[in-house]
Amino acid sequence: MYIETSAPGKVILFGEHAVVYDKIGIAASIGKRCFVTVTSNKENNVNLEIKNLDLKKSLTENELFKLFDVVDKLKKDKKFDEIKELQKKEKLSAPFFVIASLMKKYGFKPVKIIDDSEIPKNLGSGSSAFSAIALAVSKFLGKNLTRKEISEFAYEGDIVAHGGTPSGIDSSIVTYGGYIQYKKSEGINPLIINFELPLIFVDSGESAKTGETVPYIRKQKEENQTFVNQVLERLEEISIQSLDALKEQNLKLIGELMLEYYLELKKLNISTQKLDKIIEIAIKNKALGAKPTGGWGGGCCIVLAKDKKQADDLIKVYKDNGFNSFQSKIGVEGVKLV
Repeated sequence: MYIETSAPGKVILFGEHAVVYDKIGIAASIGKRCFVTVTSNKENNVNLEIKNLDLKKSLTENELFKLFDVVDKLKKDKKFDEIKELQKKEKLSAPFFVIASLMKKYGFKPVKIIDDSEIPKNLGSGSSAFSAIALAVSKFLGKNLTRKEISEFAYEGDIVAHGGTPSGIDSSIVTYGGYIQYKKSEGINPLIINFELPLIFVDSGESAKTGETVPYIRKQKEENQTFVNQVLERLEEISIQSLDALKEQNLKLIGELMLEYYLELKKLNISTQKLDKIIEIAIKNKALGAKPTGGWGGGCCIVLAKDKKQADDLIKVYKDNGFNSFQSKIGVEGVKLV
């Protein structure tokens, strides 16, 4: 049996970090994808290869379910720091936990899994892999899962990868695709966006530190609840305004709100010199707006141009300043069989 699936990367347009506290998040899938192939395995184990990370490992049935039991207990005991340490020590713990969760529910089968991704590390590559693996392995096990179920299995991978309880926006957008409005307590609400945002993606060259920034904000919230809550409330207001701006195709307002979101979330001390430099270059070159996207602490920024010509010009400017940047189609199809 041979099964191939793919899932897109993602971009958080508005709402990162606030979405953890049941505020609105707005996300879109992007045109770079992760491809997963699943084939039968003559050896009685699960063989997993992540090509772009040059990682390969096999687990027997006993080893796979032992991993499941260890992580499941840590989850129930809310020992997320220990989950984070496990992921640091064993870099394939997260995808193996997705596989283990599926096989714990639907039965073990020896399998070879190859993951080959073209998604930059800071734009949902992990969630995309988990979603593509969940679809491929479930099909291999003879199951036809709903998108909601696939997203839930992908979320299990995100828990391990981030060492905590992420919002669920990443696993949702890579599974469903398109544009979504997301709230933790309400789930997803697909958005109909019928125009192309002239966005460019700029990589800071630093890995996003979601596993550090999320607990750091949580700690700040415990120590200074009033201040952090004020920031979160303002972020929510900006995200709500952005929904109307997107529906009205008001690029100027979208850009202004992006910058406002950046300045507000920056108050929680999770930006970096490189992220700030990317925003500074955008402003200096008269882009409509810019903001970091995702976990912050590194990672990528999105920059909104006036049109495609300015987007092309900005890519050259960022290259001259030592930053890798690119354009990608936004709002593409979610996880699918290839």
